[in-house]
Amino acid sequence: MRKFLTGNESIARGIYEAEVDVVCAYPHILKTELFKSIKKFKTDLQVEKSINEDANIQHAIRIANTGKKTLTFLTKINAEILNIGTKTEGGLVVILNDDTGMVSKDDINDNRETAKLSNLLIMEPGSSRDTKNMLLKAFEISKQYKMPVILRMTTRVGCSSGIVICDEPKICKTQQLEMSIKDKLEVCRNISEFDDFNKSEYNSQKVGFICSGICTFYTKEVLGDTVSYLDLKVISPMPDEKIIEFASSVDKLYVVEENNPYIENYLKELGIDCIVRDLFNVEGELSPGEIRKAIFGKHLEHVKSEDELVMSQEPFIDLEYILSLYNI
Repeated sequence: MRKFLTGNESIARGIYEAEVDVVCAYPHILKTELFKSIKKFKTDLQVEKSINEDANIQHAIRIANTGKKTLTFLTKINAEILNIGTKTEGGLVVILNDDTGMVSKDDINDNRETAKLSNLLIMEPGSSRDTKNMLLKAFEISKQYKMPVILRMTTRVGCSSGIVICDEPKICKTQQLEMSIKDKLEVCRNISEFDDFNKSEYNSQKVGFICSGICTFYTKEVLGDTVSYLDLKVISPMPDEKIIEFASSVDKLYVVEENNPYIENYLKELGIDCIVRDLFNVEGELSPGEIRKAIFGKHLEHVKSEDELVMSQEPFIDLEYILSLYNI
């Protein structure tokens, strides 16, 4: 069954298909839409509310350790709490909400560097379909290896819509493994390096692009199959071998990412030359138009519209619903 869902609705659908037991959250504006969407798919879900994010993540870890599948949301990462040594018997997935363009906040949110310090597996979907599929995989990994998994969402991915293939929950028996911290780190590296998440697409030997998340879709919209791509869906730990192999296969390498030079700095640590900061805007959200302007020096011609007929892109804040979550 196919449905047209936003990224937030895809998370709600993933919660249903993964048969999540508990959602822990400090209700805030970014995920108001998601809280509403959950009830479309799963009416018997237990929702635990906390007074702040620090209390929220600690509560989520405690619930996961009782053997329940748990999902929680954060807008900032506390690397000391989310340590890979934390055991999660029932599985714990942390949705990290980053706002790369100040769409719903008064400051840019980019937690990739801080999240990396947790030594956990960090996934980044770029579409609604990716979001649901990667959430299901994140729970499978978390349950099997008894460690939290981070799913990084941005406001644009959460609010954009796409076609999602919806399935019914399937009974999946996962053999849980008792592993040391060192072994868990190795598992994370192997998933990044050898699973199908990080994919190379070879179209040209002259130019290659390394992207992650929604930036991959932006770049492909502009350049199509005229260049080669390395699409990073696991952004920590990075797949060293795949990056080195891809970089050596092209004459010129570009990196497209929003805000902080996370991927760029990692490539430089590997001794790989790339082009990014001199070409693309390094603050705020990117768009296909900005990428096209940076590469070709011009925008597409658009039909002029009347300003009063254009709908505002401001996120809708349902204050009444937020207050109801606290029984106010």
